Amino acid sequence: MDINNSANPLLEINTSFSAYLDARTRTSTEHMVDGRMDYAFDGDFSGRAKVNTVSGWSKLYKTITAADIPNEFKKVFRSADTATSMLYANAYNAASVCSERLQVSVPAVMVKTARDVPQIYSLSGEGFDPCIVLTSDIADMCSMQELYYLIGCELGRIQNNHSAYNFAFTYPGISVNNRFSEEAAPEGRAAGETRQISYALNSWLRSADLTADRAGIICLDDPADFPEIYAGIRKKALPDSFGNTDTNIDLDSVREKYDIVHKTPIRSLKLDPETTQDERRIMAGMEFTACEILYSWRPDLDSSGIHLTNKQTLEIRCEILAGAEESPNV
Repeated sequence: MDINNSANPLLEINTSFSAYLDARTRTSTEHMVDGRMDYAFDGDFSGRAKVNTVSGWSKLYKTITAADIPNEFKKVFRSADTATSMLYANAYNAASVCSERLQVSVPAVMVKTARDVPQIYSLSGEGFDPCIVLTSDIADMCSMQELYYLIGCELGRIQNNHSAYNFAFTYPGISVNNRFSEEAAPEGRAAGETRQISYALNSWLRSADLTADRAGIICLDDPADFPEIYAGIRKKALPDSFGNTDTNIDLDSVREKYDIVHKTPIRSLKLDPETTQDERRIMAGMEFTACEILYSWRPDLDSSGIHLTNKQTLEIRCEILAGAEESPNV
């Protein structure tokens, strides 16, 4: 082989020290806009801003971050196994790949004994390094691409400071689907505050899912595979953030709906009220796969032949598709 041949692809590699330094020091700060990640759904930030204004939230947030999350972190490290290259190697390797693609430090991945319901969540806060916790059935039964998506989602939640807000759902009287328990809630004024916090958190949760989905999509080898990967995960009976399970997602139907809405101008865009939340999430994720932001994170992907949209257009369309402003019970 003639190394002087101009067609030699090796000659296209930049071997200068400055190129090496740039690659090694590149961090996710390049993707920060106004203090938040550029891929994050705008409704995620505004939803948390609304939660922050609810009476009683500030005190609860301090308790969660100063005591509850650190205590949960200690409990997990006492009872779960740490994924390594030898133990739960797929989960460990997926975390390494996802961390590189999202430009963050590799978190500890803790694997707990399988429960009745598969579970994956993340913990982050001041004073300790973030970690991702999953049950052993997820580590054992999911493909690498499914693990890329799931672990990528949790890294996205860490990057976007979701941990304390998600942890609030473990408190008495606060639950998903806005189900308020009078028996479990505090008495008096505190009960009213808890009800308001529960509603605000539920209103935020859909938007948070869109942010997490985008992080998961960034981590996939081929983001175009997102619909199949999402459906495959749900078929394994992994519940969504609201605790719902749907093992029979009709992807052909979803694609037919998406082909229609993708060609529909924003001013005329609306969805059939019977559209499920899974279908909405898949279509919102498909919108992200045609956004220029994805390819700024993944320059290794080929975007030729794709009509890329900007962030502003993406956000308006996804707000409608996901029904982020509708009642959490829809």
